[in-house]
Amino acid sequence: MTAKRECGKCSLCCKLLTIEALNKPAGEWCKHCKPGKGCSIYNKSEKPNVCDDYTCMWLADYQGLFDDRWFPATCKFFIEPPQYGPDGRGLLKVMVDPAFPTAWRKEPYYSVLNRIADEFTVAICIGKRVILLKRSGAMEAEVVRKSQDDETTIPY
Repeated sequence: MTAKRECGKCSLCCKLLTIEALNKPAGEWCKHCKPGKGCSIYNKSEKPNVCDDYTCMWLADYQGLFDDRWFPATCKFFIEPPQYGPDGRGLLKVMVDPAFPTAWRKEPYYSVLNRIADEFTVAICIGKRVILLKRSGAMEAEVVRKSQDDETTIPY
């Protein structure tokens, strides 16, 4: 049996995600985050539930697909749990650290993401930019997001 994964030195979600309860916009470090060391309010009551509840696909060890090469602090991106559109097709958002915008194009990531694109729409989110991977290949999203927080413009 594999040991349960832990965030450890990774805190990339504390930078890339919006945390409304803390008025933290996407793309900025949370004021409570100590990169490489964790959260200064981790065991305190002021830590929002959204932080406790969030699990990236590497941490969830989704179907054993993402080995340790996919540890977000190493690969410089993380994959959010799938969302499903009205037609049942899944959307996987790959949240890329804008300081490393091409990290997702390196191997083994690029090949695996393209294989996943056979079953899911894969949205590569780099700040305000979205690149969609579909069965037909990569393309820039037709709709530009107004901000990193705008999730409504990512088409399935």
